[in-house]
Amino acid sequence: MNQSANRAHARTKSGSPRLAERVPNRVKLSTTVAAENLAYLGALVSAGRTGSIAEAVDLAIARFRREENRARLDRATAAYFEGLPEEALAEERGLAHRLNASICGLDFDREL
Repeated sequence: MNQSANRAHARTKSGSPRLAERVPNRVKLSTTVAAENLAYLGALVSAGRTGSIAEAVDLAIARFRREENRARLDRATAAYFEGLPEEALAEERGLAHRLNASICGLDFDREL
């Protein structure tokens, strides 16, 4: 087992799950960042949200990638609906209305 995998394995045993455990293949990155970004990363570590600056960088990048993926999905969804014939669009609206009506009484917080 390589050093990164050993560290991830050790953290798992300690009961403190970390982002690095999901990404065992780590590579060295040496770079310069803006002071406010380093302060933000340090704050994530200080708050216990990550175990290291490297994990804070991974977390920040994961958030950014998730936002990009959501934006891409939003664009694809908009393009899909813009390209629908009027009859299909009316059917989609009807389905959305019926789904909304069927879940109005649900409290999703209590369903968990």
